[in-house]
Amino acid sequence: MAKTTKRHYWLREDFDEIMGLWPGSDMGRPGAADSSMSLFYPKSLKGATGELKLRGLDCTEADLALLAERGIVSPDRGHSLVTDDEGNVGTQPSSGITYWTKEAIDAAADWLYDNDRWGHWTHFCWVANLRFGQAVRAHRYVCARHDLGVRTSFDVVGVVTVIDPPDNPGTSDDYARVRFFPAGTKVEVSE
Repeated sequence: MAKTTKRHYWLREDFDEIMGLWPGSDMGRPGAADSSMSLFYPKSLKGATGELKLRGLDCTEADLALLAERGIVSPDRGHSLVTDDEGNVGTQPSSGITYWTKEAIDAAADWLYDNDRWGHWTHFCWVANLRFGQAVRAHRYVCARHDLGVRTSFDVVGVVTVIDPPDNPGTSDDYARVRFFPAGTKVEVSE
């Protein structure tokens, strides 16, 4: 796959904007650190992995732990309680507990993208030259407008998909645009 500076996974600014529409998404409710949809940070390893998968990247908790171990990403290390020989209780950095900030998750996202660890929707966006976040927005719009249910990502199954070419091909913002319509919609192609 060709490498470019353009990204086709769900970018941070789009993710924050769209997930911010869910009521309470930025609140520290029980389980928020483990949630892929939460905007509450830092996240646990489970939450970071879930977010990256939701954003269109292929990874496991073991993959992220390895990236941290190799110093490719730098999640915050937690602390463990320890007792010294005199019985005094203190803390020491933990080797196993990590807290994933937005910056650490985004660094992992860039590495995963650059190393072709793409989910199928990221690959779809790359092939169609789409911005993932714009596809999510377009899908949410058609789902809300035509009562097709709510999803956190997008799916082209069961909808008519129209991809419009970019306005300024060859520029850094040369993403195409996608629109979705309810199944059965007749689309007329213009030249």
